[in-house]
Amino acid sequence: MKFHLLIVYPVIVAVLYGSLHVAFNSPGNGKTNSTTKKDSLLRTPVFSIEDVERIKQFFIANASLEEQPKDSNWRPGFRHKCINTVRAGLDMLLFGESSIPDSLYSRKAVLNGNFLNNDINALAKRLKDSFYIRSYDTVRFLSMRKGEWVPITKADPVSRGLQPVAMERSLWNTLLSRVGKERGFSVFIVSVCDGYHAALLTLDHRNTSDLKVYWADQTHKHPWRFYVNNKLEEIPGQFGWEVMHASGPDTLIKGTARGLDAYMLYANKKFWCDCGRPKQKPEDCCAGNCFPYIQIWRLQKQR
Repeated sequence: MKFHLLIVYPVIVAVLYGSLHVAFNSPGNGKTNSTTKKDSLLRTPVFSIEDVERIKQFFIANASLEEQPKDSNWRPGFRHKCINTVRAGLDMLLFGESSIPDSLYSRKAVLNGNFLNNDINALAKRLKDSFYIRSYDTVRFLSMRKGEWVPITKADPVSRGLQPVAMERSLWNTLLSRVGKERGFSVFIVSVCDGYHAALLTLDHRNTSDLKVYWADQTHKHPWRFYVNNKLEEIPGQFGWEVMHASGPDTLIKGTARGLDAYMLYANKKFWCDCGRPKQKPEDCCAGNCFPYIQIWRLQKQR
């Protein structure tokens, strides 16, 4: 009887990390098992400060451009709309560069849809199928009906037409439950009002006693705000990257960071009422313009 001895030589991969000398918030500056793909050392949901700095600079630069002309879905040299801004930000985050600022398409097929499926849910599905998404979660809203709290659900034709009044649970706590005991930066795609608006959330959980989240999109509703020595700073005339906390007001107040949950309730209520008029008055409301519903997808990258 012959015995064959199989010897497997271990391969040790050493990854060296350099230090970042520029302050994070300073201006100017064959068939593979899917579980193995997602959860092995080939993928990580924790991003570096360099990764985050790239997307921060992109969002700020994009927000400084003029809005797209009303007669065009996309034209070079103008600010991207929300879904294309998210796609470009993900290009920067996951692949280190992007062609989207100067084009409507990425060199990475996973980020490209067409005019029929260029929305946040289709993008998230492509990313999930290619193992760039680690986890998914939702936050529903509550309303009042006959003096009682009721969850707003798509399956209930009555509740789905009710105005959102409160969040069923905290988005901030949902983010924290996604990251658990991991430390670093985590990035989430966020869908507001069931895809009516899309943005990126970057959670800084390097220090559990100093947690922050940064809201990034293309609008001028999010000024460039950050902390320096525990003092909230704001760069006048710059937008696209706003620090938020677990608690705080839903509107911008000098010297006070907005609360993520308060802002998300405000945004879903506002989008639900949005009539699409440039100077819509607060009392005007086209009820049920979108379905009040938050979705988040935690991203991961190849090591």
